[in-house]
Amino acid sequence: MENLTSQHSKQILIFDVESEYGHFRKFNTTTSPLTYSIPTRPAIAGLLGAILGIEREFSANKFNTGIVPVAEIFAKSKANIGVQILNPIKKVNIAFNLLDTEKTAASFFNVKQRTQIEFELLKEPKFRIFVALQDEKLFAQLTDRVKKNQTHFTPYLGLSQFTAMIEYKGIETATLLSKNEFHEVVTAVNVSELDANNSIEFNSSVDFKYTSDTLPIEMKRDREVTEYSEVIMETNGNTIQVKSDKIYQTIQ
Repeated sequence: MENLTSQHSKQILIFDVESEYGHFRKFNTTTSPLTYSIPTRPAIAGLLGAILGIEREFSANKFNTGIVPVAEIFAKSKANIGVQILNPIKKVNIAFNLLDTEKTAASFFNVKQRTQIEFELLKEPKFRIFVALQDEKLFAQLTDRVKKNQTHFTPYLGLSQFTAMIEYKGIETATLLSKNEFHEVVTAVNVSELDANNSIEFNSSVDFKYTSDTLPIEMKRDREVTEYSEVIMETNGNTIQVKSDKIYQTIQ
């Protein structure tokens, strides 16, 4: 799992999330938005916030009184998150008609100017999410909502058009594994968390398809990204053999 601390065991909430389409916009995209192959850590924090009913800002970097942003609640120091690919990664391009709102109109129905932009989308994405939290009360609330499928806000995968379905899989105790051996990891792997030398063992005898990307890892309340990291994954959902002192094993 990504970004786990050095404790010997953790309680892990496991649930699946899927949708017809998904889009997690790459930070270096220009006019034709490209998507990451998996939801980014800030996107998963937003998903958890939607499940719990944590409000977003009502305008740029302005929050209602008493609202703590999800970026702070699920910061790396407080939350451990892993993502497993369940459906093979498939990407398609679909054109969206966007409204030009620069000129004032009485309503959106009166806007005449439209711009057609092609979006790269994930098709039939399905992921397994692993979550461990320091806050036991918050962890219990999150678990209860996922188990009962009672999300406060509608969950979606990247864009509000792509409503997501969530399925509770269980609570497992995750045990820390030895850092001196290669282990099969089912989640996407944060390269910065690996052993400095000889950390990945690629299996050339099987039809694996590895890919890597630079994803945002940590974000401030004003949405300024404070940490990016290279993340490697197998796009068909197969395991990756790695060495790290932050690998945990669950029954799932």
